[in-house]
Parts: sequence; structure tokens; C-alpha cells
Amino acid sequence: MKIFYFELIGLICFFISGLFFIVAGIRSEDLLSTIGSIVWTFACVLWLIPVFSRRGQQS
Repeated sequence: MKIFYFELIGLICFFISGLFFIVAGIRSEDLLSTIGSIVWTFACVLWLIPVFSRRGQQS
């Protein structure tokens, strides 16, 4: 398996965990956890951009 796929799967798992933490923060009514989880999930999306752009250059 290529390194790209390991990076992609790892980042997708980080993104999914961020979504779970957002839900947990909302359910517990913890504003700080919710905001932190939103920032984490947004950072994961930003992190995916260079991964996909590298993939496009390799093809």
C-alpha cells in the first residue's frame, strides 16, 4: 500500500474522531470542548488539501 493511502486513511480517521468529539461536546453542553473539536476538525480538512494536491501532482 502506498504512503498516500496511509496518510489519507489516518487523516480521515482524525476527521471522524473530531466529529465524534463535536457531538460529545454538544451533548455535554461543554462549549470549550465543542469549539476545540470544531477547530480540530477544520484543521484536519486543511491538512487534507496538501495531501490531495500532492496526489494530483504524482499522477
